[in-house]
Amino acid sequence: MATIISDHGLEFAEAPATPRRGDIFTIHATRNDQSMVTHRIIPDVAVAQARVLNDAGWRVRISGLGGRQFAPSEFHQLLTFDRIG
Repeated sequence: MATIISDHGLEFAEAPATPRRGDIFTIHATRNDQSMVTHRIIPDVAVAQARVLNDAGWRVRISGLGGRQFAPSEFHQLLTFDRIG
């Protein structure tokens, strides 16, 4: 007897973004009446800087990969290495 397995009704997690050589990642940060924009070409460095700003109370997002916006809860999708700690 054969068993049929269907993926109907299952939710799949969004696939992680795949940074490509030459991509530029822009970090947008705002706090009170201040704003800053910085650019990075290494996604891990962009995520590290954005996390530091986020921890310091800035509202942060990263744009890149064809204009896609990443909120702090999505930063892990940009990492090329798993975060330790």
